[in-house]
Amino acid sequence: MSRKAGVRLSDEQRLDWLRLIRSDNVGPRTFRALINHYGGARAALAALPDLARRGGASRPARIYSREDAERELAAAKSAGVMFCALGEPDYPRAAGTLKRYDSMKY
Repeated sequence: MSRKAGVRLSDEQRLDWLRLIRSDNVGPRTFRALINHYGGARAALAALPDLARRGGASRPARIYSREDAERELAAAKSAGVMFCALGEPDYPRAAGTLKRYDSMKY
């Protein structure tokens, strides 16, 4: 059985996805809701501070830094590991059918 080609994230999109999923109070469900609502991780990241303020957060939202995400991706690459995002052809097929899944896998 062949798999569909699916989407491929650009390096910038992959970095933004990682930053979003690693940010405070963003789990798999919130991640998908933010991506769907804002059309992409970069726009969702930009909206997080305002969303936290409107949600009554007592402190600013902690957004995973670009530098930390770049370090994490570089460490994964040096270990021979790649991040695979939901919807990409290499994403584990069975993981997409689970009720609870992570948006990115190693």
